[in-house]
Amino acid sequence: MIVEDEVTTSSVSPAAEAPIIALSNIVKSYRMGDTEVFASKSISLSVPRGEFIAIMGASGSGKSTLMNIIGCLDFPTSGHYSLDGVNIRQLDDRHLSRIRNTKIGFVFQGFNLIPRMSALKNVELPMAYAGVKPKERRERAIMALRLVGLGDRLEHQPNELSGGQQQRVSVARAISTNPAIILADEPTGALDSKASTDLMDLFTELHAHGRTIVMITHEKDIAAYASRVVELRDGSIIADRRQVATKSDGTSNGRTGSRD
Repeated sequence: MIVEDEVTTSSVSPAAEAPIIALSNIVKSYRMGDTEVFASKSISLSVPRGEFIAIMGASGSGKSTLMNIIGCLDFPTSGHYSLDGVNIRQLDDRHLSRIRNTKIGFVFQGFNLIPRMSALKNVELPMAYAGVKPKERRERAIMALRLVGLGDRLEHQPNELSGGQQQRVSVARAISTNPAIILADEPTGALDSKASTDLMDLFTELHAHGRTIVMITHEKDIAAYASRVVELRDGSIIADRRQVATKSDGTSNGRTGSRD
């Protein structure tokens, strides 16, 4: 069970604040010879603080492009993007790197752990880049690993952990910097069904404690854990619906999406 402490954020009313993510008329296009190809077509999306949103779509729908823009890994061709009140398009590379390190907690399908580092050192790494002092980052890393149920695996290297445990290390790494959002790219894609369920239960708990989670997935049963689902096709939003999120036992967790 997750207990509130310095690593997690307290629950807030999304309606009381400006959206944590604000995308307005986002266009992303590429030139292929004489042809202009549009990966995103005038996407507008507002995500309140504390929401758990799943972005769905088939291959080629534009969900990876949208994830890269939200994650400050790519710039839109045109449009406005604000993350936690910061106008992203006005930032240079140094400031973008700082935003990625402090405001976004990434959870990747392939875990992206450093093979020869322990779980503890992997979780400490982004805090080291952020300039957090060694004693504090160790304490925060231990706390984050305990929160995800790996307090007894601190010194284990990735090859000594199961796939589900490795993904939990990546979640601990994501929350250790206390980011504005958790951005998860197909987080269950490399996991079996049991590990997938355990991971989604963890996301449900993080959401219950006020975390803002943006999850990219193509699996409907995984998207069912979110309180809001946005569907993409050919670079455009074709559906945006709130839902009563489910738990792994098939029951409702009582939380629905909230939109501005």
